[in-house]
Amino acid sequence: MKKLTVLLLLVSLFGHAQVDYKGLVKNIEDITLETDIKAHFKGLPFTEEYGEIKFSDERFLRFYGVFVDKVKINASYGGKRITMHFFDEISNFNKLKTKLTELYGNPNTNQSSSSAYYEWKTDNKSLMLRVNTEDGLFTEFDELVVTLFH
Repeated sequence: MKKLTVLLLLVSLFGHAQVDYKGLVKNIEDITLETDIKAHFKGLPFTEEYGEIKFSDERFLRFYGVFVDKVKINASYGGKRITMHFFDEISNFNKLKTKLTELYGNPNTNQSSSSAYYEWKTDNKSLMLRVNTEDGLFTEFDELVVTLFH
């Protein structure tokens, strides 16, 4: 009987523990050159290899409200590079392209038969959005690379 009582007590204490998922959501657009990456992403699992930090928990990664599947961040003498991979949906691409155009103006565009690049540049950052195409039509959302300069 005592074991059952202790078990019920433990279940009642720990069974109702709530995880603050909203507190774990990380907005990647908030990262600056000065951001301590490990502190910014505190609470999220990551891997680190050769100075590159990788996050792949899409529940908590956002870029201007769009869910991010995977993020790689590495720092070099020239700045900080953030490479994001999104879910392969044209709506995600359109939402990001529209938002970046609102913020930074019309992009420089480079299109070929198999891909399209959209690039925005400011004094302290470069943003390059890449999609794969076939005969000029969207086939796959490849990546968005943000480079923060010193």
